[in-house]
Amino acid sequence: MEFSLALLLALATVPFQPGGGQSLHVDPPEPEVAVARGTSLQVTCSLSCDEDIARVQWRGLDTDLGNVQTLPGSSILSIHGMLTDTGTRTCVGSCGTRTLQHRTMILVYAFPDQLVVSPETLAPGQDREVEVSCTAHNISGPDRLSFALLLGNQTLEGVRAQEPELEEETQEAEGLPLFRMTQRWLLPSLETPPPPALYCQVTMQLFNLTLTHKMELPASVITLWIGSLVLGLLALAFLAYRLWKRYPPSPHPDTSSCTLL
Repeated sequence: MEFSLALLLALATVPFQPGGGQSLHVDPPEPEVAVARGTSLQVTCSLSCDEDIARVQWRGLDTDLGNVQTLPGSSILSIHGMLTDTGTRTCVGSCGTRTLQHRTMILVYAFPDQLVVSPETLAPGQDREVEVSCTAHNISGPDRLSFALLLGNQTLEGVRAQEPELEEETQEAEGLPLFRMTQRWLLPSLETPPPPALYCQVTMQLFNLTLTHKMELPASVITLWIGSLVLGLLALAFLAYRLWKRYPPSPHPDTSSCTLL
């Protein structure tokens, strides 16, 4: 009884290959494929059949199918990088009485290198927080986007991030909008020397693909921190000078009250 149970469990872990080991060959093989807007992609599906010529055909599920070239034993799906190309396609292949399927999710994304940081100039104001912002333009899928304020390669500590702002930017020819997304941070007053460089980094996560863009914050923000530090040092020097003028040190210390033991 235990041997039979072990045999059944072992068989259950063996992948099932319908059709005597035959399977559809899809290139690229990933079940989810991200395609940059405006770029082309061909997805080829093929099937070998010992009994007869295999019949292979791409079919659309929740979107228009697109351009398909069907050949004996294979079918080629062409994607032209339009936002409306996003959706699931199914390759169906048959060999004799056996039918096989393979689904591919196509995601067309827009993530151009269009980052804008602000402000370009700042008036001196070391007693208040400094607001900086970063905007990503002409993007799709804003729910896949995240922002970070970096000091070198590490997230800057001690800043307050505001809620991201999302606005529709343009209406594409295929009827789907692109967006711009803005993230704002409030930087606290710094009592230490300023960092050498700050960066806004925008990240888009697409299946197993991670895209990032980075832009340095304008030097004026760093200059403001440097100016605040210099002004603070000058104020301390001026205060020390005024105290020195009001209470000058005695040229000869008074030792008359000292008693030699």
